[in-house]
Amino acid sequence: MKRFFKPNLYELSIFDIDLEKLKELGIKGFIFDVDNTIVPYDTPLPDEKIKNWFKKIEEMGFVSYIASNNSKGRVEHFASELNIGFMPKAKKPLTKNLKQISENMGILPAETAMVGDQLFTDMLGGNMAGMFTILIEQISPVEGKFIKFKRIFEKLILPKRRRKKGKIC
Repeated sequence: MKRFFKPNLYELSIFDIDLEKLKELGIKGFIFDVDNTIVPYDTPLPDEKIKNWFKKIEEMGFVSYIASNNSKGRVEHFASELNIGFMPKAKKPLTKNLKQISENMGILPAETAMVGDQLFTDMLGGNMAGMFTILIEQISPVEGKFIKFKRIFEKLILPKRRRKKGKIC
């Protein structure tokens, strides 16, 4: 059961993802969480650095999508700034919507990398859907009470000392 929570790769931020390495592994697209993965919870829009990084992904031939358990207004507004597809209220870790997103991108789940900051939603959902999972260090300690509660259990499952930047687990 623990294997469903274990990411394939751990990085400090999205900017540390080695896109060339993932391309070599057969990854063709990304599903990103937004809050505390791309930006802190209280950041409504992507800045120029983030926009440029997403342009780089597209130029390299990857497709990108946002899947968030957050509201439509939050997710739609953010994704429209990046000109990428999105799914609000994605119900992660349930796999139905994650698999649907891969299909929408025209790729298989095995060719998709799920990128997020939480074990119980992003990593569990991506792993159960048969995706390559990338755990990103949470950007900000500011988050809801329920997520803070879940973080206690995340530390039991995947202690920080076992997370190694850039390591394919």
